[in-house]
Amino acid sequence: MHMPDVRLHEPGNLKSACDLLRQLSDRARVLAGGTDILVDLRQDRVTGVDQLVSLRRIPGLNDIEETADGLRIGAMVTPTAAARHERIRELFPALVDAVGSMAGWQVRSLATMAGNIARAVPCSDLAPVFVVAGAEVQLNAGTSKRRLFVRDCFVGPRLTVFRHDEILTHILLPFPRSSSGLSYRKFGLRGANAIAVAGVAAGLWLNARGMIEEARIVLGAVAPVPCVSPKASAFLAGKKPGDDVFAEAGRLAAQDALPICDVRGSDDYRRDLVKALTEDALNEALKRARKGGN
Repeated sequence: MHMPDVRLHEPGNLKSACDLLRQLSDRARVLAGGTDILVDLRQDRVTGVDQLVSLRRIPGLNDIEETADGLRIGAMVTPTAAARHERIRELFPALVDAVGSMAGWQVRSLATMAGNIARAVPCSDLAPVFVVAGAEVQLNAGTSKRRLFVRDCFVGPRLTVFRHDEILTHILLPFPRSSSGLSYRKFGLRGANAIAVAGVAAGLWLNARGMIEEARIVLGAVAPVPCVSPKASAFLAGKKPGDDVFAEAGRLAAQDALPICDVRGSDDYRRDLVKALTEDALNEALKRARKGGN
């Protein structure tokens, strides 16, 4: 493996960065933390790319801000910085769980939260949590902006709906509703630096009687993109939470999985994992919902 010759551009503002991406077209990629794109270049998973447009010198992308609607996470915020942020720890412990399970501390300290979405890797640990939380992304093309739900960003492995001249500048996390709980559970083949063999994010929203008003089960690493399990999510709505109900939800989530078979596990093994992880994630989400939220 070798690193191909690549020219690095370091524009000082978003408009210049978007203009460069537009001019260079398919020859260019955005560089944020670089933990994924640089590996792809070294391993020839990306070909025909000889230009990188860095976001490092663009101001305003390293901050986590609280708005009237939720938290606004800049594109250059690292998982480590996010997991240490007081309000994220308070409002989104599921995101802290996911950060703690991804890669090693070196990667978590260099990668970016936004890159975990923009690179559209199927085994992403953060994307399922963003989907279950109803997060959005803000895209900037220099002269125009748009917002998309994270769940609508993905087309397939390493493919998104983003236009070539669009940069993901912020992730928008809405404040959690009261009596809601989110969680993330993952299985990897070793204790550290493990790629997810399967991952499940669960969200429960309870009514005043303690019944499940709404539920979301989001599967990671067992489909081409992070995806909501429609069967499990629909089944849980209106039910009284409990072991039998959660076991059936796990069985239904496993039916919605579309796993591959590779050296890390067979498709049947991954479905079994989905069932167990769903039950575990739902139990943790229920505990958090009953404590008053998050």
